[in-house]
Amino acid sequence: MDWQDRIREARIAKGLGQKALGQLVGVSQATIGKIESKHSHSTEVLDKLCAALGLDPASMPEEAFGRSRIPTALVHRGASTPVPEYARDPAYWAGAAGLVGDVPLYASAEGGRGALIIEQDAIGSVKRPPLLQGVKDGYAIYLIGESMVPEFEPGDLLFVNPRLPVLANTTCVFYGAEEGAETLATVKRYIGQNEQEWLVRQFNPPQDFQLSREIWPIRHRIVAKNFR
Repeated sequence: MDWQDRIREARIAKGLGQKALGQLVGVSQATIGKIESKHSHSTEVLDKLCAALGLDPASMPEEAFGRSRIPTALVHRGASTPVPEYARDPAYWAGAAGLVGDVPLYASAEGGRGALIIEQDAIGSVKRPPLLQGVKDGYAIYLIGESMVPEFEPGDLLFVNPRLPVLANTTCVFYGAEEGAETLATVKRYIGQNEQEWLVRQFNPPQDFQLSREIWPIRHRIVAKNFR
């Protein structure tokens, strides 16, 4: 069981919704959803989440705490425990924080009515493109489906920056609430929004329509692609 699964199970056991838990630790419902759907590989509020849910922080992997936390193995405990030489290199911490190197690649499957099912475990990794250099939690999706042709075609690799602000007329991956072990997603052009809905566009067939923000609470901006 991954640490994200333990957060979700502890939240449910305490009878808390994602929004309520987010309010307890000072983050949005979308952030909690991103953690529980495993689109976040670390979070700087994990200590607060453990405290709110009665979990032992020592049982969580060090890399899950975000770059602001110093791994316990490297904390000075007097002069007898020096910081290893490799840990003095900024490049080491850039790699440990997921800011350089390859990005994880996730497979997708048809989910019906234009939706995708995103595998929760990466199937591999791909070379990080320039627009994801220095970006924490960047990732790639192997696309299927033809609703965004000609912008994206089946077999394209889509590179996603989950930390970049979403602007009108940019294409995004919208994530829905989990259904069991599955993560639902859909790729659409973001046009605008109101209090209840995202206004989106697809190209094949051409259509503008709405996505419920309650059902599809998370959106991540696509910044690059590799052609099939």
